[in-house]
Amino acid sequence: MNALTPSLSHDKPKLWVPGDWNAFFGFGTNILVNLLTLSGLLLYVLKMPPDMVFKHILPAAGLMMFMSTMYYAWLAYRLAKKTGRTDVCALPSGISVPHMFIVTLVIMLPIKLSTGNPMLAWQAGLTWVFIQSFVLMGGGFLAPSSARSPQGRAPGRTRRRRHYLSSP
Repeated sequence: MNALTPSLSHDKPKLWVPGDWNAFFGFGTNILVNLLTLSGLLLYVLKMPPDMVFKHILPAAGLMMFMSTMYYAWLAYRLAKKTGRTDVCALPSGISVPHMFIVTLVIMLPIKLSTGNPMLAWQAGLTWVFIQSFVLMGGGFLAPSSARSPQGRAPGRTRRRRHYLSSP
């Protein structure tokens, strides 16, 4: 078996393997930097009240990341159990930094500057993210059909044809 071939096992999937430590600390550091960046944007760019940031927004973000990561871990465990594969992992979930800057600087900051109300800017940001989630869900349903069309495939990739041996 080579490195590109997934290994199969009929045992229960392992919840933790040695390589997971690297992912744990890498993902943890990434989350910390993202939350510090979010805090700085909210406190110093939008001038939000510290009470709102530290008592409401950051705990909600932490809960969201915990719940979504647990959900993805459950999906990965279920897939590993169903298929018997040992190379299944959970997709980490967290705050997208480019998206955080876009929402803060393009959506929220102009509203904050025009109204002087950071809470109204926060509500506009939440509204934008809510609407965007429906766009992303729609894309999730449309993506498989575009991948099947000839225009949606990567250049140079062709659909494999099945060759059947015919009897003489």
